[in-house]
Amino acid sequence: MIFLFSYGLTALVLLGFVVSYMRDKRRIRVGMLLTFGLLLLAFSLMISVIRIADDNSAVRYAAAFGALGAVVLLPLLVVGTGAGLIYNARILWRKEGLKPKNLLTLGLGLLIFVFLGLMITSPLWTTDGKLALPIAVVSTITAYLGFVFLCYLVSSVLYNLVRPRVPRDYIVVLGAGLKGDKVTPLLAGRLNRGIAFYKKQEALPYVPPKFVVSGGKGSDEMISEAAAMRNYLLEQGIPDEWIIMEDKSVNTLQNMKFSKKIMDEDSGEGQYTCVFATNNFHLFRAGVYARQAGLKADGIGSKTAFYYLPNAFIREYIAILTMYRRWHLFFIATIVLMYAAAAGLFWWVEHTVDV
Repeated sequence: MIFLFSYGLTALVLLGFVVSYMRDKRRIRVGMLLTFGLLLLAFSLMISVIRIADDNSAVRYAAAFGALGAVVLLPLLVVGTGAGLIYNARILWRKEGLKPKNLLTLGLGLLIFVFLGLMITSPLWTTDGKLALPIAVVSTITAYLGFVFLCYLVSSVLYNLVRPRVPRDYIVVLGAGLKGDKVTPLLAGRLNRGIAFYKKQEALPYVPPKFVVSGGKGSDEMISEAAAMRNYLLEQGIPDEWIIMEDKSVNTLQNMKFSKKIMDEDSGEGQYTCVFATNNFHLFRAGVYARQAGLKADGIGSKTAFYYLPNAFIREYIAILTMYRRWHLFFIATIVLMYAAAAGLFWWVEHTVDV
């Protein structure tokens, strides 16, 4: 009975993933459904192996060996991840400088080792049972946040696999910081990705797309990001009449909203097609903002230096958590309340029996 139920539930969840993916790839529930579906599939396969192992000693020994390997490898994987994040922080500082935004990999790496230390030493701390509940709450919340991070990574990878096809009427290039009045290598990568798409369409019997360069002027910037991007495109041979500037936005959501308004006025609402260009690590969240702005567009992502990716993905994950903070706070509060209710019930039963 459990065997059939697990496979049926797995099929239902994976079907939900397919439907959600086909309807809108820019939702984190797509990654959640796929991740949960694959975990259910692994659980179902484990049940199948156990059923077969009852009648086959060779399968039983192989399953035991696999389980032992998982028990040994999982802690090594966690330790390796923590050490890798700390090492990555060192590389990031050397190449990008010691800045607050570059401390995320170091912070997460240290937190992993603190959590491991807490788990290893917890039996020494909980002999009287007083700290068992807080440690259980912290562990469950950590597991929840880890699951959400995994779902975000799956969503991001899936969205990066999307390849928008030509022809398109517009390419929206999302701004990033400047160096003086020049684009940074990060922003140049976004522009080059847009140029590659432009030239691909130009080489075919289509009218090339217009660029909408989107980004306002920061308090520490000499000119607007849109103006710097326009200058870069002109240097790369893009005709001036094929470039539209949106120089008022200060964040990604405004990039999408203000660019949509410009394209609506230029071609008529819903009468055009477009893509947006940004870095691969930022692609999924930018797609979420595009959906919130009512812009029907998928993204094209520029490659990012590998050493930069861990810190960037952690930053994007924090932004996603903030974006859906009400839901996450609700689930975390539910976890705390469930443990509190369980602790209260055990306390009541214990004291009732004593009486």
